[in-house]
Amino acid sequence: MIKGVEKMDYTIAEKGSFQVLGIRRITPYGGGTWAIAKSDGSNEKIKEISGKFFDLGLCFGFQEDGSDDYMCAVEWDGGEVEGFETFTFPSALWLVFEAKGAISDNVLGSVWNRINREFLPNSRYQKCMATIEKYVYWNDVEDVCDVEIWIPVEKR
Repeated sequence: MIKGVEKMDYTIAEKGSFQVLGIRRITPYGGGTWAIAKSDGSNEKIKEISGKFFDLGLCFGFQEDGSDDYMCAVEWDGGEVEGFETFTFPSALWLVFEAKGAISDNVLGSVWNRINREFLPNSRYQKCMATIEKYVYWNDVEDVCDVEIWIPVEKR
């Protein structure tokens, strides 16, 4: 039984193996890799290469000191590209949640909090590798976002 104020809606998706291309960094705080991508020209360069800006955030986990191992990426079916890293996800079962609303209300952080504190501990699933935030829409000026949270899982 899952306890919480609101029911958490999610979908289950099976996804075959796929590759991403991007920049991966360990930064002293969450979101640090996005600051790098927006300031060093790599977001514009990835658009030239792939046709779109970074729209995926891969979280490989936090270190003991609180630093974040994170990758800004796009799905990619090409080869290696100088200055960028690739990562390949194997075929997996994924839980997909949506964080949609006001950025200033910390909607993304709130959904993650509920997933990690309410949903996963009480479900039959456990994370099994890096998670993905797919940025469907993000607009700081309008203070609105729509982010899909993709969590690869295996049954306990």
